[in-house]
Amino acid sequence: MRRPRWLGPYRVLTRLASGGMAEIFRGVRTTADGAQVPVAVKCILPVHTADPEFVDMLSDEARITASLDHPNVARVYEFGEADETYFLAMELVDGVDLRSVVRRCRERGEALPWVHALYVIEQALSGLHAAHELDIVHRDFTPSNILVSVTGDVKLIDFGIAKAEHNRSQTRSGVIKGKVKYMSPEQTEGKRLERRSDVFSAGVVLYECLVGRPPFLAPEDPLLMEAIREAHPDPVSASHPELPSALDAILARALDKDPAARFQTAEAFAAELRGVRLVAASGFEPSELGALVARVFDAERREREALLSEFDLQVGIDDLTPTGERREYTRLVSAGVFPDADKDDVDALRDALDAWLATRRAETGTHETSLSGGADSTGSSTSGDDPAGQTLEMDALSDDTGTGTGTGAGGGRR
Repeated sequence: MRRPRWLGPYRVLTRLASGGMAEIFRGVRTTADGAQVPVAVKCILPVHTADPEFVDMLSDEARITASLDHPNVARVYEFGEADETYFLAMELVDGVDLRSVVRRCRERGEALPWVHALYVIEQALSGLHAAHELDIVHRDFTPSNILVSVTGDVKLIDFGIAKAEHNRSQTRSGVIKGKVKYMSPEQTEGKRLERRSDVFSAGVVLYECLVGRPPFLAPEDPLLMEAIREAHPDPVSASHPELPSALDAILARALDKDPAARFQTAEAFAAELRGVRLVAASGFEPSELGALVARVFDAERREREALLSEFDLQVGIDDLTPTGERREYTRLVSAGVFPDADKDDVDALRDALDAWLATRRAETGTHETSLSGGADSTGSSTSGDDPAGQTLEMDALSDDTGTGTGTGAGGGRR
């Protein structure tokens, strides 16, 4: 049997994805009552740990997602540090990202059914609306950041570059973040963004799912940005007459260059898609979507289960090292998901995190930003014996297994 590696209170198992920023693993955490909770653990590569802005961005992602409690948003449980490794512990979704679903269907010579596509975007928009109601703009609504499970659940992920009022890592004016082909016109110009920018991006994703190509095309990023600002895509029914004509008007509104002419909320966009879907397929069940995902990724799922069966999950914390050495980890942000790990006084945890940030900035010669009064921010030192210019895009995360299962985090050039 293989022995898992401990990272704080988490047992790290198989690798799900890797790239220039991080490696993502399937892991397990044992709670105080003995339950084993599957998690996705995103471990930041050492080259990035010396960058305070990068660490702040990850902490923001944890704090933002911890403030969201919605069935269509994948939770981030914790941001911490152990063995000189920064990590995010996240909800493990048994599925794949939408980009992988579309690609696999295309490889098999079959299209993602348009009713399925409408349902996925409708659900993702519901999660997006919940974020917007908390003054959080996602800014990276893409197929790679929408997970679809084998039961038909849809989860919006990766709030790493999201803009929220309580962020510590603030984007400078004129700095562009996100994947270019899914940007809104105002995003390509580096303007201050609000919820209607995400609505435009959702329209781009839906158009691509329905037609098989994005609405705006160009050989290089500057020309693509110009196309996003000036070009008007053909109606989806022009190339796919089987699609309801109502989708032409819906997408035209979502992709309007003028934010004031778009759907003013993600909820309104989702409601229009729901109306079309119910007329066309009133009997549709999410399980149909889940069955499609399970079918087209069956080989990868079997391989993953075989790998997991090789691990001995009964190993105790005393077996962490031959000497039973206890290793400490620092919980920098917690969502309170694991009650046994969150008994500390919140004010004391904030003070601990402020002190940690001050030390980090002293080491790197950067300015300290206090977190006192920040929402959902906690930090503590916890013993490892608890068993329980322009930045256009991030580096790619290449999926080791081809499934993208449960990464719970995106961030790649697509």
